[in-house]
Amino acid sequence: MHILVTNDDGIESPGLWHLAGALRAAGLGTVTIIAPDQERSGAGTSVPPQLEGDLVPVPPLAPQFEGIDAWASTGTPTSCVTVAMLEVVSPRADVVVSGINLGLNTGGNVTISGTVGAAMAGSLWGVPGLAVSVDFERGAPVAWETAAWAAAQLFPLLSRFGQHGGRHPLVWNVNVPNAPSPAAVRGFRQTDLAEVFYGTVLRVGEVRPNSRNGHRIRFAFDRDRLPRDVAPQLDYGAIQAGYVSVTLLAPVSVHPAPALNAALETLGVAP
Repeated sequence: MHILVTNDDGIESPGLWHLAGALRAAGLGTVTIIAPDQERSGAGTSVPPQLEGDLVPVPPLAPQFEGIDAWASTGTPTSCVTVAMLEVVSPRADVVVSGINLGLNTGGNVTISGTVGAAMAGSLWGVPGLAVSVDFERGAPVAWETAAWAAAQLFPLLSRFGQHGGRHPLVWNVNVPNAPSPAAVRGFRQTDLAEVFYGTVLRVGEVRPNSRNGHRIRFAFDRDRLPRDVAPQLDYGAIQAGYVSVTLLAPVSVHPAPALNAALETLGVAP
């Protein structure tokens, strides 16, 4: 099995390398890294206006990752998946594993996440995807190894539960609590998306003139405004309770609604 590991935090993110290293150490397949050459957070499933870019081989981030073939791309996370699926520098990927993202991707934030977007792009190419994110506290160590362990635990289940109605493989959106070790994780839970959106904790930090007679706006995140006591069957609530959250996503339409069909038929048609 050929595993593509990518992210939206960039080729130099420790989470990317910890993820690739854990998958290789578990003997789950051949691992290739193709990741953006700089941070592309919030890129979603976007691609550059022109489908072209540079690929540069990069050395391992640390000695323990020696032997993992890695490339930096000037494109977005979805561009990296495209490179892998079209076999530019490696055999076609059988699965896309994206992360480890620094910070959770829960609730409505999955619609803009480059981490989730890369896995979603893999699904459109016909391969299952695993998007992995980890919670963190500023100034504290990041639980990279715990998140990498969680990904390696979940990976074997993709072959059993990775399809959805024969249309597109599923994307598993995995969020990991800020646990210092796997022993501190309470377990794994399948969850639904919570009503969490980054805009609810966003505020305007500064507005000042710019050189074009307009405004330069700086936004700031206020983590103290994050929701509390979210139900544990929802992704953000499971994280608060100390569980690894697994939410199944797919880039497919919902089932037709008969009531909507009936309402549409009553609308006028322009001559």
